[in-house]
Amino acid sequence: MTRADISTQAWLLVGMTRDLPGVLGLAGDRFTFTSHDGQLIFDAPLPEVSKVTFPWYYFGGGMKFSLGAERYRVSFVRPTNAGGTIADIPAGRRAGKLWKAALQSRA
Repeated sequence: MTRADISTQAWLLVGMTRDLPGVLGLAGDRFTFTSHDGQLIFDAPLPEVSKVTFPWYYFGGGMKFSLGAERYRVSFVRPTNAGGTIADIPAGRRAGKLWKAALQSRA
């Protein structure tokens, strides 16, 4: 099965109050996150991504997953501490739907 390449804006959620803006990508079999300042946070083969969930309390705008022993939380909706408003929700939910379809076999 061939997967389409995906690249969307996303925020890695760190702790209770911190987030790291960047781009979450899937190109071929590589799953990546690059911060907005250009730092590559992870670059892993897609089969290494596990425990993918789209929790109901993210309302379709976020997901959780593991890479090895590391657990990650991602929001596709700009957090309010990063200037996010209610207007950001529809685009974030569209991105969440796109990722859920792409990773369905992993969820």
